[in-house]
Amino acid sequence: MIKIQDIILLANNKIISLYVKREINIETMKKTFLPLLLTFILGWFSLAAQRPDAPPPRGERPPMPNAERFTERMTKELNLNAATSKKIHDAFLNNMKKMDAVFASKAEEKDKRAALDANKKAFEKTMKGILSPAQYAQFLKLEAERPGPPPPPPNGERPPRPR
Repeated sequence: MIKIQDIILLANNKIISLYVKREINIETMKKTFLPLLLTFILGWFSLAAQRPDAPPPRGERPPMPNAERFTERMTKELNLNAATSKKIHDAFLNNMKKMDAVFASKAEEKDKRAALDANKKAFEKTMKGILSPAQYAQFLKLEAERPGPPPPPPNGERPPRPR
């Protein structure tokens, strides 16, 4: 199997042998390879400078895919009919709008946490009104199985967010 190092070594040996035989001039090499090298380096930097497509910020993100996934999961797990599924979808969208408003606010972290907890309780109350008692019990079981947020760092400081 031919490796890239072998190809480079062969190319270098060929160029050196041509130079030694005086079939190739060092000035010709400079005129040929310097622009190629410069073009390669500039192309590399322009590729590195392009930022990848990032998701929109949290306040501008459409909640539809999450709502669709949540509704499909609840419909499958709780055996919901179309009308109940639609109500759950609307309740989830309303919940997401409230959560986005909390995240977009300039309130303290403690106040945001309290607002999110109140929002969660209101969402569970809405779900209790939509679902039957057996379905609601199954819903609470499913929510308890979901992994929660990661624990805070031991020193209490938040790590810097990646940009």
